[in-house]
Amino acid sequence: MINNLIRKLTNNIGLKILSLLVAVALWLVVVNYDDPVITNTYSDIQVEIINSEALTNQGKVYEVLNDSNVVDVTVSGKRSVIDSLNKENIKATADMTQMTDVNTLTISFMTNKNYNQLESIAGDHNVVQLDIENRVEKHLPIEVEVTGEPAEGYIIGDQTTNQNTVRVSGPESVVDTITSAKCSVSVAGRSSDISSSADINLYTADGKIVEHDNLTTNISSINVTVGILATKAVNIVYSLSGEPEEGYAVDGEPEADRKAVEVAGRSAMIDSVRSIVIPPEELDINGKSENYVAKIDLNQYLPNGVRLVTDEANGFDGKVNVTVNIVPIVKKEFDVPMENLQVINVPDGYDAEILLESNGNEDKQDNKKVTLKVETKGIEHFYEGVEGSSLTGVIDIQDYISAAGQTSPAEGVYKMKILFTMPEGISETQIHYADIKISKADTGDTE
Repeated sequence: MINNLIRKLTNNIGLKILSLLVAVALWLVVVNYDDPVITNTYSDIQVEIINSEALTNQGKVYEVLNDSNVVDVTVSGKRSVIDSLNKENIKATADMTQMTDVNTLTISFMTNKNYNQLESIAGDHNVVQLDIENRVEKHLPIEVEVTGEPAEGYIIGDQTTNQNTVRVSGPESVVDTITSAKCSVSVAGRSSDISSSADINLYTADGKIVEHDNLTTNISSINVTVGILATKAVNIVYSLSGEPEEGYAVDGEPEADRKAVEVAGRSAMIDSVRSIVIPPEELDINGKSENYVAKIDLNQYLPNGVRLVTDEANGFDGKVNVTVNIVPIVKKEFDVPMENLQVINVPDGYDAEILLESNGNEDKQDNKKVTLKVETKGIEHFYEGVEGSSLTGVIDIQDYISAAGQTSPAEGVYKMKILFTMPEGISETQIHYADIKISKADTGDTE
């Protein structure tokens, strides 16, 4: 029976093998027709760099060159397999522990789905190129830049922050270019304080913002408060102490490069400031015989909470230059016509007469004009246009009686003081007197 079965199987063996091969081929044709092998390319696959701490633990940082961490991946396989994949299933990795001497990483490709059913998977390039640098740190003060102008009548006050330094770390070649850290706050149109969060930007020496993927900071923003202060114009009051050397005098008021300034502060504070009073000891001219110049810092004479509105762009830093003009005193003598003298406050019932002969000097060229020599002292320019004929004086009878302790005068001749009216800057060197005859008035009554 077994032999009979063997004969049947081996009968026409060639034809049977041929039939089997044809059947297999036909099966393959049918299968490949229904589920053929195809390829698909997935663009811009990001290469994941793993074990990067192997480098960063050495105090190094890396930068990917030429976008070599982005790769196009081509996958081959059965249509049913390929159709089951999308871009998210394609994985490309590069292991930092396998970095070569030329700073490259080999890229490995795989899928997270049906990987074993793929015919092939490959990228358009297979290495990631790196630039390796030392990681360094730098601490920078944070500068606050205030932009815009406050409302009219207000200025920018102090700026405060909750942090005043930032720590920057990154590639040495990048960090070395950073010279400053700044944040910006606008106060345009403000009449009260402003508080806000401000982003920190890093700058090169020529003012360009520095940005880099491997650059990190310990903080990215800070809280900033900018004070807004009211302003007010006030006068400066100068006064002197001491006296110049004998024979010299102060010519006019002190001359200062600023007679008024603007102050700033909270409204309640500056409302109480009426002026800035400079104490006399700042302008001590005692014994001086030439112009005295002093530089005075106004800041020290302001109340707490009030500041000067300085203008350093125009050279004003809160200090003023004050000049006290000290000039020689000159003496000049004038012939004052006696007719320029007047007797005043004569008591009722009395007459008063100036005795010209005993007081004055007769002018030889004009016998009708008798003059009194009056010696004066003053500053030269005040004498311009002054003549003896322009000087006048009075003799006050009532003042003389009161000084003598009398209630009414007795008849007689008295030497009384002349009160001259002198121009500004000129005074008498001595007191001048006139002989005054006092007599009872003639009432015209007869006995």
